[in-house]
Amino acid sequence: MKKYIDVFFGITYDELFPMAKKEGFDGFFSGEIFANEVEKLEKIELLARENKMEWETSHSTIPGSQTIWSKGKAGDEYCRTLLANIDNCKRFGAPLLVVHVSPDFSKEPSFDIGIGRLATIVEYAKEKGVKIAFENIDSEEYLLAVLDYFKDPHVGFCYDCGHEACHTPGVRYLPRLGKRLFCTHLHDNDGKYDQHFLPFDGSIDFELMCSELKACGYNKNLTLELCYSDVYKKKCTKEEFVREAFLRLKKMDDMMK
Repeated sequence: MKKYIDVFFGITYDELFPMAKKEGFDGFFSGEIFANEVEKLEKIELLARENKMEWETSHSTIPGSQTIWSKGKAGDEYCRTLLANIDNCKRFGAPLLVVHVSPDFSKEPSFDIGIGRLATIVEYAKEKGVKIAFENIDSEEYLLAVLDYFKDPHVGFCYDCGHEACHTPGVRYLPRLGKRLFCTHLHDNDGKYDQHFLPFDGSIDFELMCSELKACGYNKNLTLELCYSDVYKKKCTKEEFVREAFLRLKKMDDMMK
């Protein structure tokens, strides 16, 4: 399977891309802070071409994402943000937009309100030829309901194993949603916090996860979503971190064979 990477803290793209290409990564996904920053996306596009890195996905803007499920102008404004995210995917050649499903239960979320807004997003993405992958965050109920509602072939699932471990412990998404899987966000943590460690540095059972990926017939991309935090800065260089990231991802790929 092809191997992709994003390091959203501690390593910039102009540093990451040459190192990642050297180690064997096929491409990257762009983080949420860039989703509506056209000038920055232009620079990323140029760096990607220079380093022959494929643009797998774009992560949608996160601030405001919970408002989509509640009454008020904030949810309508976030809808417009997602439309702009889709426009940028189309413009820069990112074939897929990852969208969070995370209602704020303190604000009396309404599934019907959220679905009404998301229907506009899904239809617009279809018109633009952009796929939508809904990502698991902290609500099993809402994620399952959203994917049950949108059965369109351009709508699918982004599996985040770190969120599964620390936000919804005990939930196993892949046996239920693996057939809808478009992409992965792979990283590790201690089961309490979303730390974005290298795989096998935390408590996630990657043997189980790889067996579930294999069982659902997933054969697309394996994608890391990492943080070059102080934990790693103290013990390895950026180059060593990226090299180890590739080796960990290759290990997972081998575990699935």
